[in-house]
Amino acid sequence: MTSRLYARPPRGMTLVQLLVILVILAVLIGLLLPAIQQAREAARRTQCKNNLKHFGLALHNYYDTFKRFPPGYVINPNGVYLGWSWGVFALPYIDANPIYNRVAMTFDDGLQQHPRSEVYGVSYLRCPTNSSSQTVSDVLVVTSPVADGIVTPATLHVQNVFGRSHYFGVAGYLQAEVGGIAPDASGEPTSLEPHLNAGSLGNHGTTFDPTQRYCDSKNFRGMFGQNTSTKQYRIIDGLAATLMVGERNTPVADGPGSVGHGIWVGVPDCSSAAGLSMALGDTAVRLNAGAKTRAQTTGFGSAHTGGAHFTLADGSVRFLSDAIDIQLYRDLSTIDDGRKYEGF
Repeated sequence: MTSRLYARPPRGMTLVQLLVILVILAVLIGLLLPAIQQAREAARRTQCKNNLKHFGLALHNYYDTFKRFPPGYVINPNGVYLGWSWGVFALPYIDANPIYNRVAMTFDDGLQQHPRSEVYGVSYLRCPTNSSSQTVSDVLVVTSPVADGIVTPATLHVQNVFGRSHYFGVAGYLQAEVGGIAPDASGEPTSLEPHLNAGSLGNHGTTFDPTQRYCDSKNFRGMFGQNTSTKQYRIIDGLAATLMVGERNTPVADGPGSVGHGIWVGVPDCSSAAGLSMALGDTAVRLNAGAKTRAQTTGFGSAHTGGAHFTLADGSVRFLSDAIDIQLYRDLSTIDDGRKYEGF
């Protein structure tokens, strides 16, 4: 009987087969990771948009109650410096009554008496794409009394107490006729950092008089300013064509003089750009100017690609491209420039 010889099958994989599998896995991972990251960012971007929708609803609920929008921030012409901002007055309408009640106990004593609050549970206050701490590390707060509207610059350092916010009330911009910038100016700052302009919040005026005080941002003609109480009939440009609240990326620079950090509780010092921009923003520089380097700015921008979210005065939310025409962008930030933009 003839015997047959059978070849034994190879055990395991050859080196070539293993390398082919590894290459295929590497390609698959390379294809999947960006898709996963994009999906996560899309979810974060949607959450940020929803946060601003909550603010829009809250501010309109406030309006229904008081027949006006809340002030950008509050100060007495004489007496204790207050500084409480629109963000505080919105708290009862974003399911944050306990925090509001704690803060309200110190309303008459000023922002420097603000208690440490459990703000971290209020997700509406921060954009999930924006990587930053839950509190601002170092804030300068005014403690001297206000006299005849004059505010002495802040001296008190408050560290890691004020809860961070990435959302800012729109103050508008300072027009050329009052010493600011022209509507058709380029909007580009003279230096790369900080991204500020001579017409930015806190950079206008070194003397105090009824029409030109750097603590009074009402002449920026936006929704929010010092002791403002904007009513809908005054928004002559149309609710759907007026920016109300926008987002800003947290700057890398940290410290008491850093410009662009945000706190929901108010304006700790209205005599400086750093203090005013903690609750308000302007359109002196282009949207997203310095976003890649997370530069300091009193303006608006985001960690999202291509632009930033804004709540309009009608409560809707729009994502504005950072390629938006600078004149259009500035016009949208004011309530009464007289130029209406339908469906911009």
